[in-house]
Amino acid sequence: MATRSTTCCALLFTGVAVLVRGLFLKRLVDRERSDFELERRHKVAAVSLGVFVGFVLGVTSAGSGALIALGLIMIFRLVPTRVVGTDVFHAAILLWAAAVAHLVAGNVDFALAGTILIGSVPGVWLGSHWSVRVPVATLRLALGIVLIGAGLGLASKAGADVPAVAIAAVPLVLALLIGLPLLLRHLRAPSPASVQLER
Repeated sequence: MATRSTTCCALLFTGVAVLVRGLFLKRLVDRERSDFELERRHKVAAVSLGVFVGFVLGVTSAGSGALIALGLIMIFRLVPTRVVGTDVFHAAILLWAAAVAHLVAGNVDFALAGTILIGSVPGVWLGSHWSVRVPVATLRLALGIVLIGAGLGLASKAGADVPAVAIAAVPLVLALLIGLPLLLRHLRAPSPASVQLER
């Protein structure tokens, strides 16, 4: 329970931090990087992050992807596309290890897992193709909103009295409050083609 509470706080903090960075702290956004040289301190930080996330995944099954996203954003300052790609690749390997451990322990419901995969596999394919076509700023805001939603969901699992309606409504309201003004601003902005025609 304590591990879930810690994970939930980390998710909510990271989600809020990602939104604040994207909306109000453009200076920090400008410091994000798509690549960097992996020095010794980065390797130590990455291994420490891996130990923590692996432990949380093994104990609670919750938050592995979001916690790795937290580290990639806060520690390594990666751009959202790199966060998503690195996170998904890491999760694929990590989840195989966790799956084998739970398989040996006899904790797997194969019918339920197979049914979920019917929707998950096409969803991942569509999401990965969509993510490279979405502007980085939009992807950053979507990541922040998803992290907040995941944090609220995990808070409910940890025993907090968070209504199911709030878990669904908070991300939706955030998306409308943040996304709608951005969409309207984008629609009002002149396209590069029209600017060239005016010249």
